[in-house]
Amino acid sequence: MAYNERGSKRFDDIGRFEAPEICALPASLENISKTGCKVQFKLPVTLDMDNEYEAKITFARAAAEGALVLLCKPQWMKEDAGVTEIGFEILPSRDFTRLAEYVSQLHLEESDSIEDQISDSSCQII
Repeated sequence: MAYNERGSKRFDDIGRFEAPEICALPASLENISKTGCKVQFKLPVTLDMDNEYEAKITFARAAAEGALVLLCKPQWMKEDAGVTEIGFEILPSRDFTRLAEYVSQLHLEESDSIEDQISDSSCQII
């Protein structure tokens, strides 16, 4: 988990990012927040940084709930050794509310995990 410049908490998560206008093959989702995501294409891609793209994001842990259809605007792009990473801002769109609920669930699970770690640890004073 990390914070982006906008202050939204990012969560490492895996999933499928499909945006046919960018590439016929899907990208891998690397992290997600309420306002953006980072994806990785395993090949070089070209896109218009000023364009908005409709994307379908399917989270591996919630695949049974179906894909979220979101409007995304590229913020940065990096290509290295034939792999392209792209950071997208997620704009208010059709499944924006479902995304917010999903990210809130990730936040709750992380908080529960931290509380469990704290309650399971013990200090010993000698």
